[in-house]
Amino acid sequence: MENIGIIAPAGNIEDIEKLSYIKSVLENFGMKVKIFPGCYKNLRYMAGNDNTRLNDLHNAFLDHEIDTIIAARGGYGTLRLLDKIDYNIIKNNPKKIIGSSDITALLISIYKHTNQITYHAKMAINGIPQMNKAEFENYKNAIENNAYTMPDFTRNIQKNTILWGGNLATIVSMFGAPAETYVPDKDITLFIEDINEPDYKIDKMLTQILRNKPLSSKIKGVIFGEFMGAGKYLDEILKEFAATVNIPYAYDPKITHGKDNTVVPIGLGV
Repeated sequence: MENIGIIAPAGNIEDIEKLSYIKSVLENFGMKVKIFPGCYKNLRYMAGNDNTRLNDLHNAFLDHEIDTIIAARGGYGTLRLLDKIDYNIIKNNPKKIIGSSDITALLISIYKHTNQITYHAKMAINGIPQMNKAEFENYKNAIENNAYTMPDFTRNIQKNTILWGGNLATIVSMFGAPAETYVPDKDITLFIEDINEPDYKIDKMLTQILRNKPLSSKIKGVIFGEFMGAGKYLDEILKEFAATVNIPYAYDPKITHGKDNTVVPIGLGV
């Protein structure tokens, strides 16, 4: 992880000056940085039109000088790209790709189509600038070494699963597509988080997962991240979900929309 490409597959960057600052921060950490054109574009609430954002994604993977791709931010827009991506470009030019929030859809799809591990972790706009040198080194090492420390589960978790998940609302937004385009082939330890979703919506989304039999049949354990802004019934709802699937569960508040968001490799065996 030395040559970084920054792309914006989802939401637009309202304060363009932040890009120069992020570039300088990463360069101070010893990185080489390329910012792709879509980061400077604006279409409604997205970073340019679909073709712009798609071309940046493809070109970042095709760029032989780049070894790591970091999404600028979440927002909305990644879902619009999934059926247009040339996954052979990604498969034939493997790189580490990092994001969270709306980028969950991209991380899940890339893993499904290429079997390459992707990284649910801090992004460029609201993550990296807040890091000091030591924090960035920990971030970098976790990504380079596919490192994640599993939390303690209520009972022993089934072996031979992979870590899979991310932002709950984004995962559920993928359910309109055929299951074979996103449901992994292996059994999973699901990890989920969200922000500003009331209890009833969290309940609804977890129920959607339960009703999605191709996905729910794969879940052998669940890690509940932080649900920022949820209400007083949250813990009851989460435990009810785990009991319904009859799986062990654990908590990791560092899987979050907040500033402490940890690195979780999607596709890593546990």
